[in-house]
Amino acid sequence: MSGESILRLCDVSFSYSPERQAVSRVCADIHAGERIAVLGPNGAGKSTLFLLLNGVLRPSEGSIRYLGKTITEKNINVLRRNVGIIFQDADSQMIAPGVREEISFGPMNLKLSREETARRVAYAISCMNLQGLEERPPHYLSGGEKKRVSIADIIAMEPAVFLFDEPAASLDCANEEKLEAVLDDLSGQGKTLLISTHDADFAWRWAQRVLVMQGGIVRADGTPPEIFAQEALCREANLKCPTLYRIKKMLEEHNLLKEKGRFPRTVEELKALLGER
Repeated sequence: MSGESILRLCDVSFSYSPERQAVSRVCADIHAGERIAVLGPNGAGKSTLFLLLNGVLRPSEGSIRYLGKTITEKNINVLRRNVGIIFQDADSQMIAPGVREEISFGPMNLKLSREETARRVAYAISCMNLQGLEERPPHYLSGGEKKRVSIADIIAMEPAVFLFDEPAASLDCANEEKLEAVLDDLSGQGKTLLISTHDADFAWRWAQRVLVMQGGIVRADGTPPEIFAQEALCREANLKCPTLYRIKKMLEEHNLLKEKGRFPRTVEELKALLGER
């Protein structure tokens, strides 16, 4: 693993009603600095899991630990300060009348100095390419602009753990690339990143580890090659096989590549592999 365990879920369950258990007996260790993609069909429990990790919801059963300490009602703010969540619905995150005030809200609640708040806000605005929108009302922005503001909100908070629930939703290609650059930058700072996504190609090239959820449980936990090699699992969990994985398997089947242990994660890596041949 990348580092020490920062979050631990111990038999965590959560029910919205007696008839509906959204998360069931989930056990997982999340290590400092990891890049984790959480995959699964709609209704698998991914968003609920993120709300539990952030402290918005409390487990019906089981426990969550942060840096070895069990989270209780008394110390729930430890999660809320250190685990930031970017919601799939950007509108649910907007509360301020202007973009700059929206991004400033979190750092100001941390009672940071005016200078430190300004630094964080300027950095978040630059990261998410929001220059020129600082005085605009968030609710009048386009869907993609709102998404970028919601991500900037959490970047300015500088949590140790980032939870992104479908972060590329509503983003165009240029801003998807900008988002990936931001994710790489956060990872380089040692941040722990969990991303819920339906984009198997993104998970393949970006994640060190993949959690597959289905029916509220974690069906599988492993590296991208380990997960996507399980054809029955992918069918049952409605996971699309990544394009580069399928290309590599096809080249092997036609004896165009002899080395079977290496899987290219990017187009550049595939070119290098073909160049070696």
